Amino acid sequence: MVAAVFALGFFWGVPTHCVQLPNGLNIGKQALLDLNRPYFRPDIVPKFDNGQSLLPGDAWPFYATETTVHGLALEADPEDDFWFAWREDTGLVLKAEDPALYERLVSEAGTPMGNKGIRGVGSHIVMMELQRRPEYANQTCRTRWIVVGTGGL
Repeated sequence: MVAAVFALGFFWGVPTHCVQLPNGLNIGKQALLDLNRPYFRPDIVPKFDNGQSLLPGDAWPFYATETTVHGLALEADPEDDFWFAWREDTGLVLKAEDPALYERLVSEAGTPMGNKGIRGVGSHIVMMELQRRPEYANQTCRTRWIVVGTGGL
């Protein structure tokens, strides 16, 4: 029985604190353990209900609105960083691949949630700020056990 619970948790993830956004994404831990990061501490990332991360790591700046998530995805090598926008009807759009659609999504995104009017905060700060609001407090979502590389498990 214990092995079955462990196996399900390993493949399906475990519930951890997060913020469930009205745009269809969640903000929460990428995993419980990240083998790519110092001290194995995971990033706080936008992710789907199944626990899969939208991005390989943190975003700074990070903007979550009623319809859209957008910002700068940070990679291990700063030359690999990329501007992104995600909306449920378009999926992930990279500025470098489709600048016109990216600009349209960002211009239509609306007011950022959880940024306290400050430009340039990261996804973990947005999550902490939103968790202070009653409508986002004490929410949980699926989180992977471990990340080994950009794909994770």
